[in-house]
Amino acid sequence: MTRVRGARRLLTLVALVAAASCSKPAEPIHVSANQLTVDNRTRSDWSDVEVWVNDHYRVTLPRLLAGQRFVVPLDTFVAGFGQRFNYRKQVVQGVEVTAKSADGQAVKLVWGRGRRR
Repeated sequence: MTRVRGARRLLTLVALVAAASCSKPAEPIHVSANQLTVDNRTRSDWSDVEVWVNDHYRVTLPRLLAGQRFVVPLDTFVAGFGQRFNYRKQVVQGVEVTAKSADGQAVKLVWGRGRRR
């Protein structure tokens, strides 16, 4: 009976380790409740960062350093005529992040539907 319990424990441990090692890494754009998180997972700093939500709400950031995380409340996003994104009444359907890397290359990350132009 003890060998059976030991074997079950070992199999459970192996299954947990395998599941943890096979899980997908978190996305570089994450939306939850009233927060949007953008991770710069590159080795390059980004400049002129624009984060768009649902095509017309935007937040800008002058610089996002390599490995840095940017967390912003959704009600910070503003449309062209000053309307604020209301996360209590609106759903985030798409997010697009654009920037320039240190070597001048364009950076573009998309979550969900992205941005229509």
